[in-house]
Amino acid sequence: MEKPYVILFAKGLNGLGALRSANHARFSAFVLVDNPTDLSVYSRLSCRSYLLPSDPKIKDVLPVLDRLSSSEGGPGVLMACSDSASELLSELKEQGYARHHIVVPLIKTTRVLNDKRLECRLMAGHGIALPRTYYRLGQESPSTFPLLIKPRTHKDCDILGAKNVLVHSREELDVFCSRFQEQVDRFIGQQVIDGRDDRLWVCNVTYNLQHELSACFVFSRLGTMPSHYGVTSLAISCDNPKLRAECAKIGKALRYCGPAMIEFKQDPETGIYYYLETNPRLGMCNWFDTQCGVNNIQACVQIAYGNPVASAAQKNNIVYWNFFGDLVARLENRETIPAIARRYLRLLFRPRIGAVFYWKDPVPAAKYCWDTIRTVWIRVGKRLSWRKL
Repeated sequence: MEKPYVILFAKGLNGLGALRSANHARFSAFVLVDNPTDLSVYSRLSCRSYLLPSDPKIKDVLPVLDRLSSSEGGPGVLMACSDSASELLSELKEQGYARHHIVVPLIKTTRVLNDKRLECRLMAGHGIALPRTYYRLGQESPSTFPLLIKPRTHKDCDILGAKNVLVHSREELDVFCSRFQEQVDRFIGQQVIDGRDDRLWVCNVTYNLQHELSACFVFSRLGTMPSHYGVTSLAISCDNPKLRAECAKIGKALRYCGPAMIEFKQDPETGIYYYLETNPRLGMCNWFDTQCGVNNIQACVQIAYGNPVASAAQKNNIVYWNFFGDLVARLENRETIPAIARRYLRLLFRPRIGAVFYWKDPVPAAKYCWDTIRTVWIRVGKRLSWRKL
């Protein structure tokens, strides 16, 4: 077998976790970023970092990829840590680029999964249980509230200025549609499934070239940032055979290969797991996967080089904790300090994985903490200024 190495299109915690997971598997790793202050740039674990233009295109990445193929004496494995990078890699695969291994779905699959309207319609057509979904907010009349409004693509998030927006009534929806009347077609609405954050489930998976589930790590969220409708800030590893079976079904339906992050929410009354979304890239918490015994980066590399993937049982009841992110989210959600303290004290008696801190690679944690403190300070300053007005 050739000497394996990975090339990560890194972004934020996704990229940092992938870099650490690659190092854990003893793969050399090269990092491509479009932000000079990305967390991965501060890590000591990469062989080298390359700065790309903002929103890079194929012509921007080819010179770097070709240079690495020559300098390393063979192909590496390309991996995406963001939605935009997943599309770029699928485009490279579509064009027949062969100087590196690309284990990703077809471009049409990636584009469908990166568009919530197309994604939900596709999943519904394959019999996957979805929350009640409204595909054309300007034309349909939702009968259920609250309603979670989602941008269709990662680029549409810039229009909204957020990952999603919650509306509680028909009047609030009308205000939203009026405000974004020129772009209302760029959003969908979904019924909010009742239940606490621990009813939110995430499966970080890797599918082989036969669209079979080769690696799967399952965890239950305990907190998100922002609260209830954001990305994972607190979680616990907990295997779930029903969700493994659902992920296997999804992989076959999509004819999917490569890494993905699949999200569900369980209805507390019926027990039904409702599909929320699939991100066609490495999951944000992939370092959590690795520390619990399921290295999706390693699985993807083995598939790329034509080797069997050794299945590993995940370690359960281990806590993933993004302390600063979770604390800020809870304070913004107006949770009381005593309630937060009680929750955190209970977690101290469980084995824990830090989202950012890793004793072999401490600098990114310092950078993340500084950025979080600065962001909170700016928010507080804006609110104080608004109150004075």
